[in-house]
Amino acid sequence: MRNLFDIVRFYYEFPLNEPPEDAFQKLIESIDDTKVWRGHLDIRRIDQNNRESILAFRNKKQMEWIGRRKEDLSMMIKYGTGPLKGYQVFQVYQDKILIRMDIKMRGLWYPFTRFAVSHILEGEINALYRLFPANSFQERIK
Repeated sequence: MRNLFDIVRFYYEFPLNEPPEDAFQKLIESIDDTKVWRGHLDIRRIDQNNRESILAFRNKKQMEWIGRRKEDLSMMIKYGTGPLKGYQVFQVYQDKILIRMDIKMRGLWYPFTRFAVSHILEGEINALYRLFPANSFQERIK
């Protein structure tokens, strides 16, 4: 029998020019700040029927818990039910922040989920550039 869902992993390495402990603290303190994570935590309307975007739905309805581990400077967010069920980890290293997402992909949801996940990841990268603006200029030079 075929598996009804597959787990897909997404990774992104964000360059970092700050001490890891300071960056981790800044990340933890900003997680509820909609000015930093705008478009990711805010409700955005996508059509004339005022349906919520998948970004807003995922964060408002599905976020189950946020775990913080100071030992390895990581923060894990678990999302509950729906097509984007899975985990997301932000881990701070010496010179980078690693964003890892483990998402369960199900049958007909494949095209939708792939688009939504890439859109979410893009929003989080932009949020990290807002949180660590010194990296923005340096990254664009490379």
